[in-house]
Amino acid sequence: MKKSALLVAAAVAVLFTVLFIGSTAGASVQVPQVPLPGGAIPKYVDPLPTFAGNRVDGTVPLTVTMEEFQQQVLPAASYAGLPAPYNAGTYVWGYQITEAGNPTPFGPLYPAYTIEAQRGVPTTITYFNNLVNPVLQQYLTVDQTLHWADPIGPVGDPLVDPYAGPVPAVTHLHGGEVPSAFDGHPDSWFTPGFAQTGPGFVTNTYTYPNTQEAATLWYHDHALGVTRLNVYGGLAGFYLLRDPLNEPANLPSGQQEAEIVIQDRMFDTNGQWLFPDAPALNPEHPFWQPEFLGDTIVVNGKTWPYLDVEPRRYRFRLLNGSNARFYELNLPRGLTFWQIGTDGGLLDTPVEVNKLLLAPGERADVIVDFAKVKPGTKLIMTNNARAPFPQGATPDPQTVGQIMQFRVGFPTGGPDTSYNPAIALPGSLRPANPIVGLDPAVTTILPDQVRQLTLNEVMGAGGPLEALLNNTKWDGTMSGLPAPGITEMPRVGSTEVWEVINLTGDAHPIHLHLVQFQVLSRQGFQASKYLKAYDAAFAGGVYNPAAGPPLPYDTPNADGAVGGNPAIGAFLQGKAAPPAANETGWKDTVIMYPGEVTRIVVRWAPQDVPVNNVSAGVNTFPFDPTAGPGYVWHCHILDHEDNEMMRPYTVAP
Repeated sequence: MKKSALLVAAAVAVLFTVLFIGSTAGASVQVPQVPLPGGAIPKYVDPLPTFAGNRVDGTVPLTVTMEEFQQQVLPAASYAGLPAPYNAGTYVWGYQITEAGNPTPFGPLYPAYTIEAQRGVPTTITYFNNLVNPVLQQYLTVDQTLHWADPIGPVGDPLVDPYAGPVPAVTHLHGGEVPSAFDGHPDSWFTPGFAQTGPGFVTNTYTYPNTQEAATLWYHDHALGVTRLNVYGGLAGFYLLRDPLNEPANLPSGQQEAEIVIQDRMFDTNGQWLFPDAPALNPEHPFWQPEFLGDTIVVNGKTWPYLDVEPRRYRFRLLNGSNARFYELNLPRGLTFWQIGTDGGLLDTPVEVNKLLLAPGERADVIVDFAKVKPGTKLIMTNNARAPFPQGATPDPQTVGQIMQFRVGFPTGGPDTSYNPAIALPGSLRPANPIVGLDPAVTTILPDQVRQLTLNEVMGAGGPLEALLNNTKWDGTMSGLPAPGITEMPRVGSTEVWEVINLTGDAHPIHLHLVQFQVLSRQGFQASKYLKAYDAAFAGGVYNPAAGPPLPYDTPNADGAVGGNPAIGAFLQGKAAPPAANETGWKDTVIMYPGEVTRIVVRWAPQDVPVNNVSAGVNTFPFDPTAGPGYVWHCHILDHEDNEMMRPYTVAP
């Protein structure tokens, strides 16, 4: 696929998404819904819900229950004139959390209350699914034609009938360094009362070791084939892992620290979630769409909220919790983001960022200094990211082009003595424990394996049919592999370089479970010439969708890489571009652009182990990662991961 062909593919995806979302008058197929345009919703009416002083204690045992309830996500006036039961709020799903020894629960709430854990102190959580006969199920239509959890088998005709059985769910600690039995594997789901459980289910009591570096993690549902629906319903929350011994003591804290999760949504005129599912364009998967893109921004469970701030520094833990929408965040009046941390923890040195790009699943730990803003000023954080990203439509400046408002008031305390990133010395964020660099070119440690893997999109009769990792479905059955069809089996302690070749028209945020990794580079390639060699490598010389890679997976190609694909080396263009300065830390989710090869270095060992202190076959985790149901890697566009863009992997001894 040449560059122009990639753009055409992107345009097709945009058109398909617009047409699909534009046909929402009948959504849901189960209950008639009339869309409430995002432009009709008043902005900056409600304050941003924050959790300072009211976070859950992760050092004691917790009970977490998935519940359905009603919450005023829209401004209160939007519900006032509605008939019962809609006047009580939007039906949402969320987590209710109870601390051992404290009878008063936190929530239920959407998003969930933040769990605050301490490094070196395990957090034990017992999960229960109480989504019994939920009202919301009639608005979130399960597509039975997908490969999904399917607790009771097909109901009626999958091409016509939505699923109406028990709700499967399982919670994943995103970014967590945890045993696979506690990872929230997509096949570890369970229904209310544990009447049905997935083939990967081990237990509903998870113990998170919390031995990794301090980071902004989050927990969310991960049930096979319905993650997009369960997370859309509201099953998500922050998990802050702190390490007082290794974090700067004077980072903004208390009321000057806030978690901020940004999500796009749609509503109907009854104030209920609207998730388009009109069976119009894709006869193979009638209720699935390639990428959900809403017309309303919801931040911390409120549409377009405002936050009162003082003219001083604030620490914001930013999370893109959307299904598919990317955000390019901007601040006005000369303000900038000082990024101090990535997905997996603190950077060595703050990085000034004028435009902050976040893909679904990515987090950014930032400091914003309002000191020079005149009290009484109102500032709006905006979004400039095209959707689908990067070649889609420009965001409407009156709706999804706006995120939230900051209202700068008068100072109430003394001088701001918190950490000032603008004058910080190099290495000041981690003076005693700088990031362990894994780049083979710097460490001179040769990778144990190099993999070249592809991102693929398969077109159906009405548009995109599915997206794939290495042209292989979730279970691997189409690749001729023995069940369960696992191809990625890195050895514990090993270091690998993954070179991911994006053959689609979209950018994909690729997420690996268990480990944090580092971005090495991105590089363009001659797409049309590579596609010609790629197609020719299949039997008969024609691309075979979802049939696995064209060549034997474990046989090294001309570049010495496994993965079953023609070597990319001869098709590379230009120089490899290093990661952006704010991507140089630990990552668990990384944007992979169309027409590029993205290289990451992954080590199956804890972050802080020196490069010379571990090797293939040596386990330095505080648990055995080779045991249990295993892990997964996938695209974090939830609509993609729910329709085959996810693969299981296991860690070998």
